[in-house]
Amino acid sequence: MKRLLLSLLALFSLSAQAALTVNIPLPEPAPPLYPYYRQLLALALEKSGEDFTIHQIVLNEPLQRLAQRLLTGKPINLLWMGTSDKYEQALLPVRVPLLRGLSGFRLLLINQTRQQEFSRVQSLSELAAFTGVQGIGWSDIDILKQAGLNISAAPQDTILDMLNRNRHVDYYPRGLVEAQVELVVATGQYPLLMAEPRLLLHYPFAIYFFVSPEYPALAEALERGLGRAYMDGSFMALFEQYPPIRASLPVLQQPRLRLELANPFLTDATRRIPAQYWHPAARP
Repeated sequence: MKRLLLSLLALFSLSAQAALTVNIPLPEPAPPLYPYYRQLLALALEKSGEDFTIHQIVLNEPLQRLAQRLLTGKPINLLWMGTSDKYEQALLPVRVPLLRGLSGFRLLLINQTRQQEFSRVQSLSELAAFTGVQGIGWSDIDILKQAGLNISAAPQDTILDMLNRNRHVDYYPRGLVEAQVELVVATGQYPLLMAEPRLLLHYPFAIYFFVSPEYPALAEALERGLGRAYMDGSFMALFEQYPPIRASLPVLQQPRLRLELANPFLTDATRRIPAQYWHPAARP
């Protein structure tokens, strides 16, 4: 009887260890695509075959600080963000682009009163006469600066207000999909915001799930689950049916002046990702 009880306790212990606990940050208010990434995370974990629980930890901190927290795995052990060589070295990247590379297409959010000035821009060198802005700690900052653009960093929750007031910054290179959401949501509060109608920036870029180095089993499960989700079509079903993504894709067919930027910080590992994981227009 004693041996039976010990065996049952051992089995229970193994089962408890096998269950994945996922702690993710929950900013307030939540960013535009938070629901999409949250759904994709749950899908990947379901497809991994592992038992799991997802906990949302309220954290209103810059991305750079969240990435630092991820190093120790406390209080979060997973974060989605734009990749960089530094992040891929320090953390555990799950190399499946969550937006299929669409994050590398950037609309310019501007103040409506400045449209005429931007209508004269024909090159990156001319765009460099304006001041762009990105969130503190975002990987895009180095890419944009490397291209010769004048880029400042600010807390994300202040950027739309600065643009609407026409203060400090001139434009906000925003991801194609995020821009669609923000323009709809922010119209009432920031009535002077608009997407510049003629320009489109592009550079090879990916948003990944990054996992704390303290949780390698979680990274392995996500890689396995995302691969299975691609194979059975459930990843593409979520991607293609998500309304902001569907609304953003026609922009790629518009006759815009596309300004191409190099991304010297894209790792060889990211460049080797199978073509099926990228949108055809976004492959490095």
